[in-house]
Amino acid sequence: MGEAITLREAAERLDVHYMTVYRYVRLGLLPAHKDGRSWRIASPDLDRFQQGNASDSSPSVSRRNVPWHERLLNRLLAGDQTGAWKVVEAALASGTTPAGVYTDMLAPALRSIGDGWEAGELGIESEHQASVIAARIIGRLGPRFSPPGRRKGSVVVAGPAGDRHGLGLAMAGDILRGGGYLVVDLGPDTPAQALEAILMGEEPMRAVCIGVANPTVVDAVTEMVRVARRHLDRRAPVVVGGGAVADDGQAQVLGADRRADLVGLVEAVEVGREAQPAIHI
Repeated sequence: MGEAITLREAAERLDVHYMTVYRYVRLGLLPAHKDGRSWRIASPDLDRFQQGNASDSSPSVSRRNVPWHERLLNRLLAGDQTGAWKVVEAALASGTTPAGVYTDMLAPALRSIGDGWEAGELGIESEHQASVIAARIIGRLGPRFSPPGRRKGSVVVAGPAGDRHGLGLAMAGDILRGGGYLVVDLGPDTPAQALEAILMGEEPMRAVCIGVANPTVVDAVTEMVRVARRHLDRRAPVVVGGGAVADDGQAQVLGADRRADLVGLVEAVEVGREAQPAIHI
């Protein structure tokens, strides 16, 4: 990491006020880490910050081309809940939509953290800490995904038994709400029997969306798909997503109609089932 300096020392090197450096840190512009009750900045990070802003000594938080996901990633890795939300607020003020916060900021940041943990570059404590902060961000953004007007129908969102990753499901539910749907959110680690109980209710479902982050739960996914097929209208699609499903081909092997990420989820639901039936196993 190199020499770690205080915010005041960084302010002297940048020739700015101490609170200006503090603002850079809390907005994710300048990486920093907590040492007890104080923030510390690695000298190489400060050098890169100076070089990157040599032509602009007053970085703007209103520019649309700023790397928001990197700023958010910095705050998540630092365990800085307040700073993470400040980054989100700054992005929203610059014109980023709530859906854009998910698709262009939070999801990429969480993916980077997950990759870092799998590669042994991050400890499990960093991954857990970031996940807690991400969950709180989703909780604060959720109410912004309820547009006025008539709803298009109901959609079930669930994760298969044995898969305890719920952040992607929560974002998917909000994206669908923003697209005009009522969402029955069963959350992660859902038994197929629970899905069946919902689908046997009086309210017909427009689609079932299954989030799969754990590649070892294939049997549970296919069982959920079978249950969905038994009870859904023949035109209603079963959509899968998540890091454990690579493409439409893998989705169809699981018995679903297609794979969709957060960006294409609403469209995937509205397209309905394809003319060709999925491959059932």
